[in-house]
Amino acid sequence: MDHKHEEIEIPSYFVCPISLDIMKDPVIAVSGITYDRESIGKWLEKVHSCPVTKQPIPSDYDLTPNHVLRRLIQHWCVENAERGVVRIPTPRVPPGKPSVVEEIKNLKKFGVEALGREDTLKNLEALAMEGETNRRLMHEGAVHRSLISFVVKCTHREQEEEGQRRIKGKLDESLRLLHLIGVPLNDARTILMEDDRILQALSLVLNQQNFINKSYTIVLLRNLTQNTSSHILERLNPEILKGIIGFLKELATRPNVTDTAQSSNPRVRNKAPSKLDYSFVIKQAVIAALMTLLETSSWSRNRTTLVDLGAVSQLIELEISSRGDEKRATELVLGVLSRLCCCADGRAEILAHKGGIAIVTKRLLGLSLAADDRALSILSTVSKFSPEKVVVEEMVCVGTVEKLCTVMRVECSWSLKEKAKEILRDHFDEWKKFPCVDVTMLTKLLSSSPEDLLAQFYSQVNV
Repeated sequence: MDHKHEEIEIPSYFVCPISLDIMKDPVIAVSGITYDRESIGKWLEKVHSCPVTKQPIPSDYDLTPNHVLRRLIQHWCVENAERGVVRIPTPRVPPGKPSVVEEIKNLKKFGVEALGREDTLKNLEALAMEGETNRRLMHEGAVHRSLISFVVKCTHREQEEEGQRRIKGKLDESLRLLHLIGVPLNDARTILMEDDRILQALSLVLNQQNFINKSYTIVLLRNLTQNTSSHILERLNPEILKGIIGFLKELATRPNVTDTAQSSNPRVRNKAPSKLDYSFVIKQAVIAALMTLLETSSWSRNRTTLVDLGAVSQLIELEISSRGDEKRATELVLGVLSRLCCCADGRAEILAHKGGIAIVTKRLLGLSLAADDRALSILSTVSKFSPEKVVVEEMVCVGTVEKLCTVMRVECSWSLKEKAKEILRDHFDEWKKFPCVDVTMLTKLLSSSPEDLLAQFYSQVNV
């Protein structure tokens, strides 16, 4: 609503009690209070009671359109048009609950076979894209469970090579719809424990060619594993880890794409909701992939598997290809690398990559405390357990020594300073031989206390 003149007096009953703005689509709740449909819809997603009376509002309650009030508001807008008031359009009838309930009934009646029908998935997708209320109804009707079962069935059929083209299309639609509606937390905890075929199905999708399907699957996998039994993560199928690493490898070599993930459904193709925006989906998948790798690398067996699958090289390539402005992704990459450094083969892989030490050094300072801590942990582990001459030389050449000295001189946590100091002290005898290393400054840094270094830093910046 555009109000150009403050002197316009708006009738109080035109104003939504939640948004405090003129209602565009007034609806009556079970409590008898009228709200704007959009405002009360968002409220009820979090709180199932009337904001004014606190009376409970059932999740399956249908809000009643207040046509009389809407016409009064429209009439008032027309009368005040010359004063800058814009007339509100007549709202279209939302598809809402009846259609969703009908589709859920079909699912319960015919099982996952209903999803194989020509229009079922398209209808559900169109309804899901209409708003959060419809997606919540789908959660209550366990649509996500039916979709997961359907994905399992599709991948099983694909193994048997029956109707591959048609099944592929249905699989694409199912994964996209699953991404759109999500899996509620209370269900996500138990789904994997109820059917061990799910992880097998997801591993098959991850090792196929469809990049966006891989993205949907990785986000789904993260949702299903983040609150489940640690036993599942500890014994995660190596094929899933292989698929995740393959996704990251493909990502590092793909050009930046900002298009949307186009739906084959003509009813929703041009709506381009944010949940299906291509770049948004990819970013979600990257974080989900890295979180999964970080959690699975807690166990030594998984660390060995990840190193054997080439995870170290792919993580380094991913970080090199990034612009360094994705803080969370960088923190996770460094977190995984710091864990893989715990095994000798992991350290060897970092040293074997020409950009390994360099990119870790580059990410030290300037991003976040977590990134600094993890980067220093990597450098400390590598320098301690792989102190060969070539490693020491590389740390000079790529600026690691200089960056460690900077850590000693700038304002940062004492624990970081102690880690940097330990690395510098351990290799001082080697590094002082290089003409590019300021031995006098290095000696002073190693002999100074953290308090002295901090006082010196403040004096340099005139604090």
